[in-house]
Amino acid sequence: MSPPMEGKADTHCHTKHSGLTKIGFLRFPDCISEPAAVVKAAERAKLNVLCVTDHNSIRGGVEAKRLASQVEVVVGEEAKTTGGDLIGLFLTDKIEKGLSPEETIDMIHSQGGLAVAPHPFSAHCDSLGFRIFELKLDGVEVFNAAQRDRHTNPTALELTENKLDVALMGASDAHTPAMVGNACTSFDGTTAEELRKAILQKKTRWGGEITPLREFVWMTATTAAEMEAILARSLFGRPMKDDSEVSLAVSRIRTISKMVSLVGATAFLFPPFIYLTAVSADLIHQSKSKLNFEKLLDKMGE
Repeated sequence: MSPPMEGKADTHCHTKHSGLTKIGFLRFPDCISEPAAVVKAAERAKLNVLCVTDHNSIRGGVEAKRLASQVEVVVGEEAKTTGGDLIGLFLTDKIEKGLSPEETIDMIHSQGGLAVAPHPFSAHCDSLGFRIFELKLDGVEVFNAAQRDRHTNPTALELTENKLDVALMGASDAHTPAMVGNACTSFDGTTAEELRKAILQKKTRWGGEITPLREFVWMTATTAAEMEAILARSLFGRPMKDDSEVSLAVSRIRTISKMVSLVGATAFLFPPFIYLTAVSADLIHQSKSKLNFEKLLDKMGE
């Protein structure tokens, strides 16, 4: 009898429906990827399953699922809870943000979904930390390709492997199409239902590579260009090209704020500034992660 085929799933990626994020005092789109572009990237990466997990929204997943043909799309969401980010997979309805982790997990499970802790020990993302040992989770990300520091992923693996009865998972946390598939969760089978079964049975495997800095430089540049275009349309009274959360948010802010943000977005387009910003942010994240790791060691020693 031949062994089962091994499928690959990226269980954490974003589209333009992930809303806004802060860079300093400016607010930028968290992601500008069209759902169609994310689907095509997953197909190029030869993924069997793609989980679209926008921040506090299932809209990107619903759109991607409708557009996909060669890859099976799972509708998901990365919900902001009072204790850190939590991913819901196999969702049919949006999970409201601002609930406790326990309430969020109950809402995920009530609609037949699976609850996964993303980047649980990250120093620069909202993370559950040691709460993962108290919650009814189905899986934990032990490898997140967007966590470029030397501590976040190894800490998650060391504290989870053989110590917590959950599926161990890998994901890209992609914010551009080029990042899709940088890391993945492997499982026996090739379908979304077989991925679901593997997570429930704790029979998943993880793998991949850390996302290179050049991809974050490109993400910064393309995001700034898109934000500049959105702000310009709003300032000059031109219709928005879509009704995404970013476009709606920009249309509501004051004119002076739009002008300041437009100047900031334009500054990001100059190559030296983009590169310096990305490198500086990376160094800051490395430093914060080291400090966070030292705090974790102190807490574990208590």
